[in-house]
Amino acid sequence: MNALASFVTYAKALEALDKHHFPDEYATHSDRIRELRPLLRAHGILDVMEIKNPEVAALIGA
Repeated sequence: MNALASFVTYAKALEALDKHHFPDEYATHSDRIRELRPLLRAHGILDVMEIKNPEVAALIGA
């Protein structure tokens, strides 16, 4: 799976989780999103895409 598809998958999953009821899953998805940050930057994806969810944007420094 490419970086953009992975990012969208994890971001959507993160949005669907309640971090208070599912802290382990929330942390896992957050970690995966952070791991994708260098690839998203390297491919210029963050230059052309706006992250609407503020929590997800904070994870990648957008």
